[in-house]
Amino acid sequence: MWASGHLIRNDEVTTSGPYAYLRDPFYLGRLLLLIGFCVMAWGYYNIIILVIGLGVFFFNYMPRKYRKEMARLESIFGQEYRDYASCTRGLIPRLKPYPKARKRPWRFDLFWKENREQYFLCGATLFFLLVLIRYLYS
Repeated sequence: MWASGHLIRNDEVTTSGPYAYLRDPFYLGRLLLLIGFCVMAWGYYNIIILVIGLGVFFFNYMPRKYRKEMARLESIFGQEYRDYASCTRGLIPRLKPYPKARKRPWRFDLFWKENREQYFLCGATLFFLLVLIRYLYS
């Protein structure tokens, strides 16, 4: 949610909010949700799902996204993006913000209308509630 309220796609290299600390906060968030849901719904089959999910994430999803996304962003923003990418890592946050980071507040319109993350939030909340109900009634 934090990242989606800062991301302005294709208009600028977004460097505010979590983007001041890492290049791919959406990917890190999804990775942490995958791990969190598998731990929360602990069981032998969830360990298998977690291992398969991590394998797909690191060996298929991330390399494919990096190739497409980095090439696209470099073609749009050129040196500005290369400078940003050379100072920030993909999934491991910096301890200090990017030196040229913009100072901009989180915006609801970016979260809701522009990036449409409400659907992902609803899906994650529903999954959480289903696991919680399963835990409470087992």
